[in-house]
Amino acid sequence: MDEQDPLVFGDTVSNRLFGLPEVLDKNVDDIIVNECNTVLTKPPDRYNFGFLIFYVLGTCLLLPWYFFMTANDYWMYKLRNLPNDTQVIFLLPNEDHGHSRLQANFTSFLTIAASVPSSLTLLLNTYLAKKMSIHFRMISSLMLMLVLFTITTILVNLDSDSWQILFFIITLGTVIFLNIGSSIMQGAVFNLVTFFDSSYMTATVCGQALGGIVAALAQILALWWGASSVHSAFVYFLFADIFILLSLVLYAILVKTTIYKYYVQDVPASAWIRRSSSTQYALLGNERTPIADTYVVLKKIWKLGLSTFYNFLVTMSVYPAVTVLITSVNKEHTVWTDTYFLPVIAYLLFSTCDFLGRVMSNLIPLPVNSIWPATVLSALRTIFIPLMMLCNAKPRHYLPVLINNDQLYAVIMSIFGLTNGIVSNITMASIPYFVDKHELEMASSLMITFLGIGISTGSLVSFGMVNLL
Repeated sequence: MDEQDPLVFGDTVSNRLFGLPEVLDKNVDDIIVNECNTVLTKPPDRYNFGFLIFYVLGTCLLLPWYFFMTANDYWMYKLRNLPNDTQVIFLLPNEDHGHSRLQANFTSFLTIAASVPSSLTLLLNTYLAKKMSIHFRMISSLMLMLVLFTITTILVNLDSDSWQILFFIITLGTVIFLNIGSSIMQGAVFNLVTFFDSSYMTATVCGQALGGIVAALAQILALWWGASSVHSAFVYFLFADIFILLSLVLYAILVKTTIYKYYVQDVPASAWIRRSSSTQYALLGNERTPIADTYVVLKKIWKLGLSTFYNFLVTMSVYPAVTVLITSVNKEHTVWTDTYFLPVIAYLLFSTCDFLGRVMSNLIPLPVNSIWPATVLSALRTIFIPLMMLCNAKPRHYLPVLINNDQLYAVIMSIFGLTNGIVSNITMASIPYFVDKHELEMASSLMITFLGIGISTGSLVSFGMVNLL
């Protein structure tokens, strides 16, 4: 190296992704010098490939919840009344003699098995981020989800009538570990995306809503196919297996791309960095990336976190526990009212509008550096709780049906989904405006924790909402 060119580099290249904290920020004025004395500028994301990968990873985040929630016909078939049916002492009595105890209690147990472990894991995400690298969390969570979905797919074609209770327990155990894996992946994905431009965060957040659309379309296609509950569920879960495998492959490709190396892999902590095209250099030999303090970061984003928490609390208070009970006011038995009304309105319409809300919030010039839009909108969404409760949900014992029009219900559901998507995207996209660069990873972990607590709290509230009908 030329003695007049005072560039000195360390022995190794640090990498934040693999848990090495002593690194520099990835660039200075978008120009860095690597260990080979090569000037690195921001590479193009060819064909938006990295952007699309984050869309897929975002879609995969809530896939277990969406797929298990919408496969209701399959669960009801597996847990139906049998001639040799015995009483299950650990389940609540069932007053509806048209359903078995297992059927009557499954949705409640499914919600608890999904939300409680998920929330506990999300609470631990900040700790896990300090102990495990993003790369390890990504690979391990995707592999766990793939194995568990594969087991679920295999169980579809097994005759479980003689061991129905064991099937019930295995399914709930699978849901618990699936949602633990999903929560670990959420923390890892949102930690990873903080290294990239804000547009990649948008892709991840929009991808979450896309997961609901994928699950709803898969269910509708299975119903249209007209096969038995078992055969349609096999295709349904097989699709989930393929999607998770695709996510794993795409992530493996992502870590090899130049856009990934630019955003995530840093120059050594002992390197010199060129600040401009001139020959002046700044020595950063002994600098270390500041360590983010959890309490300090929490003080900066707690209002954003509360907005996220309340937004999902309102959503989960009535969705899907109440919305799944809403039927068409048309008393004629048609294919639309008996087969497609629920999956189209309750699942597909909500998920589509949720997705559109996340996309629209990027097209509309909203003040993302202000907390008020998200706070006010999340508070206004409270009105959807009584609106949904007054729709044609059955069975009901206390409240009257005041909204007895299918078109009006569809409009309410559309606005319900749109506002959920808008608040979700604004709160996540606003993080960089409230914290310093080295605090982004910690801030994203805390926001995911607020989201998880909101989902769990809303799920618990939903039991009360159903009993108030």
